[in-house]
Amino acid sequence: MKNLLFYFMSLTLLVFTACNDDEMDDVSGKVTENISYYKGTQSPGDVWEWTLDHDNNTFTTVWDYGTFDDTSDDITIEGTYETLVTGYLKCTINNVSPANQDIPDDGSAYFYAMHLPGVAMIVKPEGSIKGDLIATVAAGDCADVAGNYNYILTAPGNGEAYDPATEEAYGEVSIVEQGEGVYAISGNKYSLDCANEGACTLNSSITGLPTASCTENGSVVIQSEDQVTAVEGQFTAAGVMMLDMGKGNGGVLAFKQSATYEFTDLVGHDMFGFAYMPNNNDEKTAAVQLTFEDNGELVLGNGAKINNIHTGELDADSVSLRIDGIADGMLDGDITFPGDLGTNFVGAMLSYEESRMLVVSSHDPEGSPFILVLIAK
Repeated sequence: MKNLLFYFMSLTLLVFTACNDDEMDDVSGKVTENISYYKGTQSPGDVWEWTLDHDNNTFTTVWDYGTFDDTSDDITIEGTYETLVTGYLKCTINNVSPANQDIPDDGSAYFYAMHLPGVAMIVKPEGSIKGDLIATVAAGDCADVAGNYNYILTAPGNGEAYDPATEEAYGEVSIVEQGEGVYAISGNKYSLDCANEGACTLNSSITGLPTASCTENGSVVIQSEDQVTAVEGQFTAAGVMMLDMGKGNGGVLAFKQSATYEFTDLVGHDMFGFAYMPNNNDEKTAAVQLTFEDNGELVLGNGAKINNIHTGELDADSVSLRIDGIADGMLDGDITFPGDLGTNFVGAMLSYEESRMLVVSSHDPEGSPFILVLIAK
């Protein structure tokens, strides 16, 4: 079974506001008063579907552990959730079907999550199932699919061996409707060292993908010539997309491009979330908080690891994220760590109504990669 023992690292920047009443009706994605539905990706290319029932404070999630088209090894997990004072959710497991010794239902296995209603939900497996980050997107409509997107690779297919400096870390894709519910996908992918006019180890086109079909509620499937599912995706009206390329191939989180985005849109926002460290054997994800301010010359995000996700207690060591530039919603800049050690980053930003979301790819001063997902509370 896929090792759910994912890690928990000291810079966790993935953010989701607590559940509120503005939710989804069922997997059809229609907005009602009490239910939310999300679909997402996790390393090395696993798909998760989450349903939150806000009337009863319960959740159901289905983990597509195997191949897309084989449901015989899917795992259904049910439980209850509570909203912590920090705005995170704690989702405690009380039923697993079929029963699995690696996912106990005695309370020792649970999830933490951040929820941005109608946009995204980011999930951190915790306790005895501590492991890789799960990035999910709300249900939408097929009318939302076409457009140009910036993406960050949030689910590396090669897990602990992942190196964003020389492998795919980010990119851009264009999704063009070719007929009713049928779309062509193309784009470019880059390694992290392409940022700031660097060495640029990887700079190549994304071509040759079969056409994609939108079935319902913004759910997209790409099949190979022999009718085997190769990619699953989810799109929202908010301009958020996830694509999962299957086990061993990873997945991405993306936002629609916009020339109107300014990095000053982040100013004045407290952002919360998770930092995902796929190479770290002990702690792969950690909760984090950043506050963005304009010092008159540039925008800085100052913050730290959240040592206690229940109380919001912050670590004494701080981190600073400096934004140098933005183009169509794609950011670049530097991250400064304790001891004035710094590295570069590339990020994608979403500014939708009052919502703010930021996804960053970078590495620490020792070269270990991390991916930050942040949401304004």
